[in-house]
Order: sequence, then C-alpha cells, then structure tokens
Amino acid sequence: MTKTVTINGSWGSLTVDASTGNVLSYDDGGTLPDPDCPPERGYTDYVRVDLDEWRKTYTGQEPDCLDVLDVGFWYLDDGVEKYEGPEQDWRDEYERGGNR
Repeated sequence: MTKTVTINGSWGSLTVDASTGNVLSYDDGGTLPDPDCPPERGYTDYVRVDLDEWRKTYTGQEPDCLDVLDVGFWYLDDGVEKYEGPEQDWRDEYERGGNR
C-alpha cells in the first residue's frame, strides 16, 4: 500500500504519494464552486507537492498532515506545469509560535 500525506488548506485537502509527492486525489470539502468567485478552481490544478524541499527544511521529520502554505507545489496553468514555492512568511510565523 502507498504511504500518503494529507495537505490541508482553505480549498479542501490533497492526498499525495509520500515518496513522489504526486497528487493522488483532491477533495474540495464542499468549498467549490465558490459563489463569490465563480472561476475559483481550488487545488484542482495541483499535480505534485515538493516533499523533497519540505524534508530538507525539516530535517529528520517525515510529513504526515501538512498545511498547504508549508509546501511548494507544481500546478498546471493552461497545460504548462509551473512551480510555486512554500510561503516563507507563513513558515516564519509558525516557527515563532513555538512550532517545529
């Protein structure tokens, strides 16, 4: 059985392969469609999560359940794969709060 990691955020949750970071499934948790922003796609276009970068940042830890702001990810934009890094401001605030 494939070990998985859950990535949670405002638009629902992703289940990703713990080894590859490939997105296995996406559950929008009923957040879509958003009546205030009809074109919003949530995490629909996410294809892979950068767990290698996460592991390098948090040496000695293994991901289990993460916040979407704490990981980089690749997504499709008009069929072209693009990368968005983790939110460093979020990481800094999280650590200032005594986490990790």
